[in-house]
Amino acid sequence: MLFTYMQDVQRLLREQRQTFENPDDLIKYINRARREIAMRAQCIRVLTPISGSITGWTVTQQGSGYSASPTCVVSAPDFPSGYLPSPNGVQATATATVGGGMITGVTSVVEGAGYFQPVLTITDPTGTGAEATPTLTWLNELNQGQETYPYSSIDLSGNPGCSAVYYVRGVSIIYSNYRYSLPQYPFSVYQSMVRQYPFQYQYIPTFFTQFGQGTQGTLLLYPLPSQSYQVEWDCQVLPNDLATDTDIEALPMPWQDAVMFYATHLAFLELQNYNAAKAMLDMYEKFALNYSQYARVGRATNPYGRW
Repeated sequence: MLFTYMQDVQRLLREQRQTFENPDDLIKYINRARREIAMRAQCIRVLTPISGSITGWTVTQQGSGYSASPTCVVSAPDFPSGYLPSPNGVQATATATVGGGMITGVTSVVEGAGYFQPVLTITDPTGTGAEATPTLTWLNELNQGQETYPYSSIDLSGNPGCSAVYYVRGVSIIYSNYRYSLPQYPFSVYQSMVRQYPFQYQYIPTFFTQFGQGTQGTLLLYPLPSQSYQVEWDCQVLPNDLATDTDIEALPMPWQDAVMFYATHLAFLELQNYNAAKAMLDMYEKFALNYSQYARVGRATNPYGRW
């Protein structure tokens, strides 16, 4: 994708021979343009997952008396996401390594999908007492007693091409197999009216607010979580910079087609050709607006006129 962007910008600059513009500068302008259109159109939106795959196990109790081949059974997916490619989850499997009659390690054979709190059962004719805890991918949780959650701590590893969260639209918590969304209040209201007790009150979070802006933003939730809760962050996200032509592009069509106009605008500014720079900026403004209108056709809430 980077090569295509480079070609588009060089054509608009009439710079196919790379006489006046350093290609490294064009790459910087392209990446800046991608961030600009991502924020302008708000077109990269991520809903963080509430379940994941099992990447590994940590042995917490080695036990004793185990034979060379104990049986490992992982519980069934306890929180299928409903998303492709595995909407109903995938059963995970694991094997154990034995040394001196003790379980020295557990390895995931099939990582599975749709897990929140998996349980590993190790059975053996002679051995007993071994336990292991899982490591999960892409799972975002609220931690007991933790009020603040920086945007930088939101796990985007399951969204290739995404760089950082710059705004959170909403927060939803899973509690007792029920999903509910928290109301948001300005920090000044939250500070003066909501977070009355500094640390003594822990329960299911009911309110949230934002403190700080952009990628340095932080969310605060109150009451403080009384345990770990699954949480969905509804995020606006910036794309990763493109450094090679094989890097993943998170910016969707049709907004990819507007990148060249803003990148060319920046290049003409460098060349101090302000008339051409303004013309490219006008083109960018036009196409950014048009693409947003094209992609966001209105819908009737209910074709029968009822909720």
